[in-house]
Amino acid sequence: MHGDEGLPGGGPAARAGRRDLRGALLWWGPRMLFVAGAVFLVVESSRGVPLPELYLALGLFGLCSAVFVGRQLGFGHERGPGARTPRWLIRAAALLSTAGVAVLLVHLAGAEGDALPLVGSVLLLLGLGWFVEAWRGAGPGRPSKALLPWGAALLAVTALTAVLAGLLLPGAKGGFYLGLLIALGVALFVFLPLGLNLLSEWGVRRLRSRRSAAGPGAGAGTAGILGLVVIAAVALSCGWLVHRDWVLAAVLVAAALILLPAIVSNTHADVALVLAALCLLAAAPPEQPLPPGAAGGQRVLVALGDSYMSGEGASSYFQGTDDGGRDECRRSPSAYAVGLTTGRHFDRTVFLACSGARTYNLNPASAPGPSRAQPGEPGTQIDQLTRQPPPFHPALVIVTVGGNDAGFAILGEACLAPGDCRTQKPAFVDNLPKVRRDLVATYRSLRKVLPADVPIVAVPYPQPIAAAARCTGVALTEGERDFIRTFVEQLDTTMREAAGQAGITYMPEMKDSLATHRLQLCERRKGAAGINFVDIETVNGLAAQRFSPAKWLHNSLHPNERGHAAMRDTFTTWLDSHPELAPPAPAGRVETAVAAAAEPEPLCGMTYQAANAHCQVRIRAWELEQVRGRWPWLLLVLGALAVLWAASIAAFSLLPAADRSYPAPPARARAR
Repeated sequence: MHGDEGLPGGGPAARAGRRDLRGALLWWGPRMLFVAGAVFLVVESSRGVPLPELYLALGLFGLCSAVFVGRQLGFGHERGPGARTPRWLIRAAALLSTAGVAVLLVHLAGAEGDALPLVGSVLLLLGLGWFVEAWRGAGPGRPSKALLPWGAALLAVTALTAVLAGLLLPGAKGGFYLGLLIALGVALFVFLPLGLNLLSEWGVRRLRSRRSAAGPGAGAGTAGILGLVVIAAVALSCGWLVHRDWVLAAVLVAAALILLPAIVSNTHADVALVLAALCLLAAAPPEQPLPPGAAGGQRVLVALGDSYMSGEGASSYFQGTDDGGRDECRRSPSAYAVGLTTGRHFDRTVFLACSGARTYNLNPASAPGPSRAQPGEPGTQIDQLTRQPPPFHPALVIVTVGGNDAGFAILGEACLAPGDCRTQKPAFVDNLPKVRRDLVATYRSLRKVLPADVPIVAVPYPQPIAAAARCTGVALTEGERDFIRTFVEQLDTTMREAAGQAGITYMPEMKDSLATHRLQLCERRKGAAGINFVDIETVNGLAAQRFSPAKWLHNSLHPNERGHAAMRDTFTTWLDSHPELAPPAPAGRVETAVAAAAEPEPLCGMTYQAANAHCQVRIRAWELEQVRGRWPWLLLVLGALAVLWAASIAAFSLLPAADRSYPAPPARARAR
């Protein structure tokens, strides 16, 4: 024994070894916990687990991230003057970034593997995070002086790329279009966060050095206090927006309020937030198993038509019907047609309605007019109906179609865009006579393939917006709301005239189904309404579809579960008052009046089968002009974000510099 090595505390070498072990645990433990949580979350998201399991993985990752971020806030990355960034950190960052880029390139080359985009994005994200950690963690000296020019250069490249993409993307095609998208993605998701991180570190260090130079009696500093005031004001504005029912705007403001301080904090908080968002986007919405089939000879309801019949707008769909890029019929178990089988009227539903359907998606292949099956479907809806195994004799056939022929989705998009969508009124109203002719042909084709004693009911679209002078939370002017209400009424009238001309029943009560249950927009808060206004929901299917923003708004302006419950109640009441369900005689008076009316061809069509130009092309061009004309508002938004970013820098400068370093391994004595 030598010295005090026999004592319970051990000798100096033992104590040094324990300090070394403690330092290693403090350095590696939280980091490895963060990486393990990220791996677990990515695996669970890629597997497509049910939402409860995904939320559990997200909670565990949040806990691991909190430990790692807390350690970074407590110890920081600075290693004192003259200290050098660990080479292993730079090498690991380079390895992760290279691996992420390689995986993404393999995916772009067409390699199979639905998880490749998510895995590549996460690897690249972790690599960039470690690069930023190495750069921002460098001690005072030359690396610190380089923060400002490098950060400014990265932001300048981002701004230039965004401007060029905005000017060139509308007319780009093919490989040039793809190249512009890739360049824009690199600028926004690589250069922008790197530049913000470097400038944030430069700003925090500069404010701290000024406060330190002012002496210990200088107090907290005016800039830091103003930063806290700005952050508090933004937080209060989020609460006010929620109170005024501008929930989506509140979510966007809250995202900026969380992400910008996370970037400034010199931790991996921003990496954790983006990684969690990527995994949530990559996760597919829940799907329900298809209902078991039933034997023939029962009272069967047949449901045909578009998204208002299929149930789009709900939170879940039947398996295989929300497959982005393949089958996007989005048939929901909460659709009112499915709910009708739970009552006394029907035993089962032949559910053929499909989101996005136009009249030619119903027409049989033998029809003289246009006919086309939707992607992922074995045939048009009427062709599928005629292939039902015998004996098949439905008790009732209901159909809702015509909204897509009339361009209702295009109308909603135009009214949500900047500008007054009423200026595009002729494109929609002038198209309605053609919609009526197409509806008549489809109704007659349906009547032709069914037995004469099977009633067919044309179900109109419910009025989505209440007639209210004031409407908070709905980003439409009073004139635009009146235009939408009037157009829906005109569309329903077109359906009524076509039904009368084709000799099928029309159900007028459905128009007011949301109104009678007080579930229209502008009648109550959007979260309690029976129809979605702007609803963000990803899709199932390939990752390229799930990550596409164009697929996230499909639930907007569609009835949700509450809306379909009201529509089911309305239909049940109507069935009770029509026990005979007998098909009416053709309404010759309506047919004569329609035939006598002048019906010029519309200036543009809402279907690609039209001989003239598609209206969506013209309206998209109008929308783009409206967006370009509002560039001062974009500058105002960017300015507000810059103020919040600067406030975050000022607020974080109040924290003491976390320049504590972990205990270095003790120098080992050489053997004598």
